[in-house]
Amino acid sequence: MRQGYSAYRNAPIDTNDQGKLLLVTYDVAIKHARLALEKFDDKKLLEERVKHVYKIQDALEELQQALNLDAGGEIAANLYNLYGYMFNISVDANISNNKAPIEEILTYLESLRTAWAEATLKARAEAMQDTSEMECVAVSA
Repeated sequence: MRQGYSAYRNAPIDTNDQGKLLLVTYDVAIKHARLALEKFDDKKLLEERVKHVYKIQDALEELQQALNLDAGGEIAANLYNLYGYMFNISVDANISNNKAPIEEILTYLESLRTAWAEATLKARAEAMQDTSEMECVAVSA
């Protein structure tokens, strides 16, 4: 019985760790989008800019791979498509030397990061409440 309770108790931690990893991935993408934007106006910094755009693309691929399309339904499918769209316009930004797509990506990433941060906090609070309730039941049993 204690093993089952221990697994249940650790489930919120695992879920929160996944939420933290997503936030870190968003942070990496946002950081590199900002750095890429700084490099667009100076042709001498083209190589650096390209490296930052590749980092954005890596992060977008990670975000796509983290999605559970079976469990996430329409929301996960929409996010998958949005990440793909951002990836594609980041390629266009590099080819056309146009920073507008990177600005658009940055806007999306910042909004999505804020939403994930709020969702992670809410999930953590709910998990803590569930754990507290479970501990009360275990103590009274």
